[in-house]
Amino acid sequence: MKEVSLSWFDHQTDLPQWITSRIAQIVVEWSVLERELEELIQMLINTDIGFSRIITNRMNARTRIAAASSLIEWYVFHKRIDVSFLKEFEKIGARINNETQNRRDIVAHGLWSRIKGKWWVLRLRGQRPTPELTPALRRLSRAFLPQKEAVTKEKLDTTIQKIVSDARAIEDFCRRVHRARRAEQFQYAPPQYTRRRRERRSATA
Repeated sequence: MKEVSLSWFDHQTDLPQWITSRIAQIVVEWSVLERELEELIQMLINTDIGFSRIITNRMNARTRIAAASSLIEWYVFHKRIDVSFLKEFEKIGARINNETQNRRDIVAHGLWSRIKGKWWVLRLRGQRPTPELTPALRRLSRAFLPQKEAVTKEKLDTTIQKIVSDARAIEDFCRRVHRARRAEQFQYAPPQYTRRRRERRSATA
């Protein structure tokens, strides 16, 4: 088996503003996405927002998606909503779990360093492919074998846009399910509030 060397990574916290401002934006946009999932759950269990907050307390995005998916299955099983809603939400949930959250986790849980004038983040979660160790070890946990990834303004802006897009998709989905159930009104509707978002004009901002 080939040997895999680990490169030295000098962790830093003195990040430039273009990184820190985008990290902050990713964090706040992710909180809104989780809030959209909470509102969907609240509407589906048809209860007061106070109860739904207790139920979803300490639930992360993945567990909220799983809970919402199970609730939607219940509505489909009892012929309360069309199965197309379940198929649509499964696509939204898979996209968040497999793509958007992975990009967010790199920023939220990685370590940062500047190497030869470029900024990198050290990925510590999930797995990384190790073709040099195939067939014995096709993939290794990044906790055991971390992986560094170059960071650019464009990559961080793309992550922000992915989170915003998925949050809006959940918001729109929730609204349409609520309309579809008008024949048997939900007792509780998601609260209405203004979602003010920063308009990012360019990756150089």
